[in-house]
Amino acid sequence: ASAPGEAQLPYPMQLGSGTLDLMPGFTFLGMRGDGSWGLQGTWTVRLGENDRDYALGDALEGTLWLAYRLTDRISASARIFGRSWGDIEGADPTFMNRRMVPTIVPETRGGNRVDIPLGLNYYIPSGALAGHRLAVEMALPVVQDPSGPQLETDWILTVGWQKAF
Repeated sequence: ASAPGEAQLPYPMQLGSGTLDLMPGFTFLGMRGDGSWGLQGTWTVRLGENDRDYALGDALEGTLWLAYRLTDRISASARIFGRSWGDIEGADPTFMNRRMVPTIVPETRGGNRVDIPLGLNYYIPSGALAGHRLAVEMALPVVQDPSGPQLETDWILTVGWQKAF
């Protein structure tokens, strides 16, 4: 039960799954000259239900990428990224009137999406920031197929500052 003035938020607004999840995966990387390519896949398997009597759907993710070093400091990349996720199994007993809030219907939370991300990396080879890398990637969805009323993605921008040890 919620404390006075508190409410249980719908499934998409929860911070985590609340379950123990198994996440097996694989990565293949190939390199030749200034180019590299690879394939990666992961599977998220929900092990049981959380303390609210439900489990998020299992998910499969895969990406295929190509990258090319343009200069000693700059590289470019292109990927295809796909994700498929299942509906919620079970239901939070707090949610009683499914017609009032579409995001609490567990049978409409799955879907599929394919994105095309393009990226640039800037590598710092010397000085105080030697070995650091600035990465920027912009992704546009090319397929969005939710199984019910869900927010769609217009674009994704990822900016990262990386340092390998």
